[in-house]
Amino acid sequence: MQNSPTRPGPGTQRGFTLGEVLTTLAVAGVSLSLVVPSLASVTRSNLRAGAINELVGTLHLARSEAITRNTPIVVCPSKDSRTCTPVAWESGWIRFVDGNGNFKADAGETVLGDSPPVTGLRIETDAFALAFGFGPTGRVGAPDGFEGGGDFTFCGEADGTDVQVVVVSALGHPVLADRRADGGKVECAPA
Repeated sequence: MQNSPTRPGPGTQRGFTLGEVLTTLAVAGVSLSLVVPSLASVTRSNLRAGAINELVGTLHLARSEAITRNTPIVVCPSKDSRTCTPVAWESGWIRFVDGNGNFKADAGETVLGDSPPVTGLRIETDAFALAFGFGPTGRVGAPDGFEGGGDFTFCGEADGTDVQVVVVSALGHPVLADRRADGGKVECAPA
């Protein structure tokens, strides 16, 4: 004789009670509320790291090309990926051969590369607001005749707490730093 599977009789419970479902949803909700802010923080951190890597990569390429080509290479903010534009650096930037040394991408000067706009953060700089370049020796220069280092501050949060700075030495070496190029505290202007 075969054993038949037991069938639930009348009054036997199937599924979950309302209390069990609500408890499970409460635990899931609390768990998600702890995870979501962490994911947002990781996303912001990755965005900032990507922007820093993009700029530092551009700096290394520009310096290397200036030395290799024995000619000035300039990096400037650009909205159209062809000309220098007096906009914030997060709008994107270009790298070009500056044959006449005027720190502007003029007709006939070769644009070597461009970087897309950066969303979700601001890039602040005092020394290199309009442009900066590398001479044939790899040293840094700027349109106002300034030949020295400077920095780029990456501002992530509106309250200015999510900040990192890349310092560019007079010799053209970019470094992620704890202080600005002038030794000042790293902070962002209010948005």
